[in-house]
Amino acid sequence: MASYKDLVKLTGLSLGTISNVVQGKGNVKPENKEKVLRAMESLGYRVDYQARSLASDRTNLIGLIVSDIENVAETKFMMPMETFAEKNNCRIITATSRNDSEREKRNCESMLSSKVDGLFIFFESLANEEYFRMLAKTEKTPIIFLARYLEGCDLPYVGVDNFYAAKCMVDFVYGRGHRNITYLDIIEGAMLSPNRDRRNSVEAECKARGMGFELLEYTSQNDDVAVGYRAAEELIRAGRLPRMVFPRDDSFAVGFYNACIRYGVRVPEDVSIMGFGDFYSAHMTPKRISTFDRKFDQVIEAATELYLKICAARRNGEDESALKKKVFIKGCVIEGETVAEVKGE
Repeated sequence: MASYKDLVKLTGLSLGTISNVVQGKGNVKPENKEKVLRAMESLGYRVDYQARSLASDRTNLIGLIVSDIENVAETKFMMPMETFAEKNNCRIITATSRNDSEREKRNCESMLSSKVDGLFIFFESLANEEYFRMLAKTEKTPIIFLARYLEGCDLPYVGVDNFYAAKCMVDFVYGRGHRNITYLDIIEGAMLSPNRDRRNSVEAECKARGMGFELLEYTSQNDDVAVGYRAAEELIRAGRLPRMVFPRDDSFAVGFYNACIRYGVRVPEDVSIMGFGDFYSAHMTPKRISTFDRKFDQVIEAATELYLKICAARRNGEDESALKKKVFIKGCVIEGETVAEVKGE
């Protein structure tokens, strides 16, 4: 394997310049940086991350654990995390729990044993609640929850403000004349924070405006699209399709819309649909679903900034307790084509 000395010999630049380019540090003239990068490619030079971590007592590894890599909502974490890694000269290692709490716990232990410098977790259920509370008390590695938080747990969290989301969504449909909302959800023994906060807040916002609120719950499946499809199918066959539905998220909404297409139900003329999440492209359904953008890029940006602040506080011997908090990102309604304007509902 090529060495720094080989790069010095080929480029004619100093060892310090070579080191700065390889490690992404210092101010290097663009032409010199380009010269070093060409030499690295020519010689097949690869960065020895293991040696670097031994020298600095850091691995430059950041762990990311998600619950389901096939879930389009969770894959949106990947690109902004990779951008963060590129800017901060570190590497991202990713694992998925596959909706299995034991696997999630093993992934956490594996990453912490690998001495990751930081760990970001999108946990899959409340099954590991006590484990995470234990980590909050004993683990020195910075750990940040993404999108879901635990009450009374001293681990920082960054995610969308579901209370604000509920207000914006209800405001939007209220402004279009709707006075009744049917909320479609999945039966859960213990609800995760975003689902709980959003559902409860939609109900509270409806009550504050004198609107009707109906809750319909359905048995969970591996695919939320299938749950949404079945929900619409049951309502259509029973002849009691609501005028305005709030499926719990965009996957549920897409399934609901697909069933409407099959049974000849017009959207939004016969039923209006308000999704949540902005998971899919505008062309996923015949008409763009009206939804709420969770701003995942901003969530990751805020989470990684929080991580860097925690690291800086530790380096400087400062109190980091104020940083262990909940950070809420305010998303926005995306006005699609699935919420009709109505009069005299």
